[in-house]
Amino acid sequence: MNVAIIPARSGSKRIHNKNIKDFNGRPIISYPILAAKKSKLFKEIIVSTDSYKIKKIVNKFGAKVYHLRSKKLSNDHAVIKDVLFDIIKFLKKKMLSTKYFCLIYATSPLINFYDLKKSLRILDKSNSVVDSIMAVKKFSYPIQRALGINKKKHLYMRNKKYKNARSQDLEKSYHDAGVFSWFKTDNFLNKIKSNSSIISLPFVLEELRVQDIDNIEDWKVAEFKYKILKQKI
Repeated sequence: MNVAIIPARSGSKRIHNKNIKDFNGRPIISYPILAAKKSKLFKEIIVSTDSYKIKKIVNKFGAKVYHLRSKKLSNDHAVIKDVLFDIIKFLKKKMLSTKYFCLIYATSPLINFYDLKKSLRILDKSNSVVDSIMAVKKFSYPIQRALGINKKKHLYMRNKKYKNARSQDLEKSYHDAGVFSWFKTDNFLNKIKSNSSIISLPFVLEELRVQDIDNIEDWKVAEFKYKILKQKI
């Protein structure tokens, strides 16, 4: 079977209750849950949280919370791979084997279930060396030409090597879209236990389908993009 894992701890500092804040009429976490359900790819949709309030809300939308996350995995220093390992290890103890699992971010209201299906097909056809496929977005401007601000508040070019380089001649760079990543479960466990790097394929998303939400301005941009996408359907 396949499972979806949605991390959703409480205690967001910049946006209060970010994971369950109302987005276009319903909690933002409901969007990835419902997209996962609509894809029909998952035996279970599991939310990893430390909050009874979040648990109550996600249950209404058809997601499960097997147990509340420990304090160690809920503080500001907790890393996502440890949260995923905790859930997979729990499923193993319950004799629930998973071929693939999908990390889906709680604040990804622009997620599309078609992307979940298409990316899984790509991963399923990959060779044994590949462990994962990650939704990524291309940087809109070449990072090689990035600027910095020094102690005197003056601008400087971080890498003068590219001072006169044309943008179109520079290698494209990408970043984690913060939407979803698929993993081959056994590969993931082996890499975590051996502390080895996970080898991932890219699944490139268009600009309109990606919005990192760190503050209220980001939230408003996400709502704007959602309305545009809704009009396109």
